[in-house]
Amino acid sequence: MTHAPGPESVDERDLPPVPPAGPAALADDALAEEIELYAEVVVAASESEGPLPEGELDRVLGVDEPER
Repeated sequence: MTHAPGPESVDERDLPPVPPAGPAALADDALAEEIELYAEVVVAASESEGPLPEGELDRVLGVDEPER
């Protein structure tokens, strides 16, 4: 049976950098907005009795109806 190397045998210079934690970790505003939209769609879909109607999806996403 092979065991994982212990901490004494790992050279920290060989490890990838650790990303920052906390608010600084998500500094991409566009990504944050996309995550918020996705969360809103998930909440709306979970509250729906069946498939989310297209009009409701547009409302959740803040999409205006096209003019006719």
